[in-house]
Amino acid sequence: MNRPLTLAALVLLSASGARAQGPLITPTLVGEVDYRIHADDIEGHDGFTLARLRMGARGQPVPWLVAVGTAEWAQEKPALLDAYIDLLVITGVRLSIGYAKTPLFPAGRDQSIETLPIPELPLVTQAFWARRDLGLEAQWTPASLPLEGWLRLGNGSGSPLGNDNASPSVDARLDVHHGGARLGAGVHVEDAFDRPGIGGRLPQNFLFYRPPPVSGYRTVTEAHGRLDAGPVRVDVQAAAAWEHRSRDTDGNPATPRESLPTMSSQGLGVEASWVVRGKPREGNQWPQALAGVGSEGIPSGSLEVAARMERLWLGRGAEDVQPGGATGGALSFRWWVTGFLGVGVAGYVNHYDTPPVEEPTREWTYLALLRTTVSIH
Repeated sequence: MNRPLTLAALVLLSASGARAQGPLITPTLVGEVDYRIHADDIEGHDGFTLARLRMGARGQPVPWLVAVGTAEWAQEKPALLDAYIDLLVITGVRLSIGYAKTPLFPAGRDQSIETLPIPELPLVTQAFWARRDLGLEAQWTPASLPLEGWLRLGNGSGSPLGNDNASPSVDARLDVHHGGARLGAGVHVEDAFDRPGIGGRLPQNFLFYRPPPVSGYRTVTEAHGRLDAGPVRVDVQAAAAWEHRSRDTDGNPATPRESLPTMSSQGLGVEASWVVRGKPREGNQWPQALAGVGSEGIPSGSLEVAARMERLWLGRGAEDVQPGGATGGALSFRWWVTGFLGVGVAGYVNHYDTPPVEEPTREWTYLALLRTTVSIH
């Protein structure tokens, strides 16, 4: 009789200990529904759009291991977003292996996309960021120094299934932070083989500049800065890239390829946001409401306005390539109703350096959207 009682006591103690530690598995649900108005049907149809539906989970069976898996369902076919494992076995170092975001560009890497002050990624991030890749990453956050560093070795193909050639890619980033200020820079290097070049993409994912393919080394550098001053946050980012090109002239992979002129591209953007009501942004979360606000059961939430200006120079320096680019601006007003619900309106205006192939006479374009966001992590 003593043995069953002892086992029962151990089970109860284990269960109470697990509850004290918190849930081992945390679900992830991000949904965003838009009503959009476009400048032309070629860039997108007016009406309601399911912008995002991401579902997944984060599991931590032991303190030193975290497993994350997330998929995007707001597409014709489900797409894998995150599939990686974090190992926290060394103080100040996080090792990660799997399919995950690459380190460069804080707007893309450090924040969940639904928490941005202006919906969707900036033009500069859209153009130059490698997004996700399969690889091994080390993140260094020393407790005694105001530094944060990342080093990643990946495939460079962007595919969760494997590489498209035998060469790896390397990403490195180093940030310095003090108080409400953060400065940093990063570099991405890959040996591409007939991969798409750096193009221009609008917030609704319309590709307005299509560069030729890249075969050879591609180097992307970026620098970024952030200043938090009470309810105001200012972000600045700049990027430059050099893409080598070549082509096969005889169909024989054993013979050398013909070299083509190198392309270069640059981008610059600045964004300012102001939390008119609510707590200032902390880290990479959206603003939270002040304690005790709200009446008649309706949350007052927090209110935030934001503005952005950007410039892209794409496909420069190669005589056989038509250069492109854009100058753009955006405004947004967002009501963060609760910690998991947000509503916002945003407008974007862009001027093309070179009209898109699909719209040979268009120089200006715009997009207006009304967005509802649900985010549960």
